[in-house]
Amino acid sequence: MKKWIIFAITITLAFVLAACGGDNEEDKTAEQDEQQEEGNTEEGGEKPEPVKITDKEKVDDGETVVSVNGEEIKGDRYNPAYLQLKTMNTQFNQDVNEDQLKKQTLDMLINQQLINQDAADKGIEVSNDDVQKEFDTIKKEGEDRLSTALEQFQLNEDQFKNMLRDNLITSQYLDAEFDIEVTDKEVEDYYKQMKEQNEEIGKLEDVKDQIKQTLKDEKTNEQLQKRVDKLKEDADVETMI
Repeated sequence: MKKWIIFAITITLAFVLAACGGDNEEDKTAEQDEQQEEGNTEEGGEKPEPVKITDKEKVDDGETVVSVNGEEIKGDRYNPAYLQLKTMNTQFNQDVNEDQLKKQTLDMLINQQLINQDAADKGIEVSNDDVQKEFDTIKKEGEDRLSTALEQFQLNEDQFKNMLRDNLITSQYLDAEFDIEVTDKEVEDYYKQMKEQNEEIGKLEDVKDQIKQTLKDEKTNEQLQKRVDKLKEDADVETMI
């Protein structure tokens, strides 16, 4: 997998974390992955207009928005996350008001912080060198694509690196904590369902790997949601906005 796809995964992960404990987002994230890999362009190949957030929606960079087990998250993390979610909701024609977006953003930040804390407790660490190495590889393999994505989501390199660090921590956390298996029967059952919906789908052997990965991702998201819900039950979370 090319490293620039990490950006698509990072965006998708944001929606998964925002949805933890809420509505199921699996169908939406599948569509998001596809569009992210195609370059986030509108019909006709033109870039979508940048989404803006109003002064009312913004929080001062130094203002604490939420405390998670005594660790404060401030506006400098909230504002880019809010804009990211607003951009994605707009891109996929989701009608979400400011209060809903604020809740989604806070949920995402809280859930990510809980994962980061639990990962640290289990000895999972991502160094600055790890983040820089990953960033350099992404940039080398698709600098124009990365620049376009950063422009669309109005992220600078430091903000993207913060997102990338969270993504790397979560990826290592998932690998260490969850042993996900997908059986041949599950793949076959899923294929039959797809075949009923679209008879022109290829042979099973041609799509088996894709189906297996889809089912693995779904199971992983389910396990992650359960884990985050449990962590949240035991956490001391105080929202300030």
